[in-house]
Amino acid sequence: MTGLYALSLILSLSKDAIDRKNYLTIIAKRNNSLLKKRFSQLRSSIICLSFLFISGCFDAKELALGTLEWDRINGRAVASENITHIFVKEGDYVSKGQALLKINDSLQLALVHKLSATVDQARWQLTQYEAGYREEDIAQARANLEAKTIVRKNNETNYHRQKRLRRQGVNTQKQLDDAREIYEASKSEEKIAQESLNEMNTGYRVEQIEAAKATLASSIAELEYQQLQLKRYTVVAHRAGKVDSFPYKLGDKPPMNAVLTTVLAGDKPWARVYLPEAWLGLVSQGSEALLTVDGISSAFKGRIRFISSVASFTPYYALSENDRSRLMFVAEIDLLEETAKKLPLGIPVQMLHPSRIKHPRNGS
Repeated sequence: MTGLYALSLILSLSKDAIDRKNYLTIIAKRNNSLLKKRFSQLRSSIICLSFLFISGCFDAKELALGTLEWDRINGRAVASENITHIFVKEGDYVSKGQALLKINDSLQLALVHKLSATVDQARWQLTQYEAGYREEDIAQARANLEAKTIVRKNNETNYHRQKRLRRQGVNTQKQLDDAREIYEASKSEEKIAQESLNEMNTGYRVEQIEAAKATLASSIAELEYQQLQLKRYTVVAHRAGKVDSFPYKLGDKPPMNAVLTTVLAGDKPWARVYLPEAWLGLVSQGSEALLTVDGISSAFKGRIRFISSVASFTPYYALSENDRSRLMFVAEIDLLEETAKKLPLGIPVQMLHPSRIKHPRNGS
């Protein structure tokens, strides 16, 4: 009896739990639908208010948008070697030629030493050719010639003796032929010794000297090239400016031609602005401009240094007269005020409509 009562109690509680769960699910769906409806109404209101605010505060055609830029000077890795030294920190101001970073140059230094030895070898070779043969070598060649002459005279005497004996029938024809061959060989050896002495007395040929000069010049050029490469293992600032970033850390081994350092060069930043097509007749290179930056109430004076002749987007010849007003042309504007130095890289800027300032015309 107790078991049946417990079973009925469990079934009753399970039914109540299921009914409660279904009730909560229905309430959650109803609240979710209500929240979605209210969120949709709120989003529409925000969009409408934003549109009214934008259209009421300014006209989009009165601004040309862009970003603030600095001249970015990158230092690259001449070889894939480990970074051994970092001489400055990010944010430091550096002068032109100041060392920023160095990578391991052991292999390059060994190559330079090898080429330096090659240059010394070529230089001494040229010195030898220009000086000619040593006196000791000439004396040795002269003594060799005298010895060959004595041998030739002795063989000549023996040959004539063999000829007389042959006429007398005392020796054989073979003995005469052998004596003649020995005599002719000694004459050739004497001739060789004589020409060797003449060569030493004359010195080296002009062609040998010129070839030695060319070899020396080639070795020097290769050495100078590798010495320049060795200097490039130390990355220096090619322009004065502010160190922006070091993409790699001390001990890293970046790949060849990877950017190791970035320096923001120049006295002041400049703005890259996209001018509407309708503004091209109102501004020109050298015209003054007014630029604003978010968070700063006053405008910055600038001067246009470049206006692209090609639209950045759809080609002009593919557009109708009404659509051409949507074209944008890149312009670069130098900021003239000293306070512009403090502006960060990449901050959005806006150029005011040319009607807000008088621009000087070219030739005026």
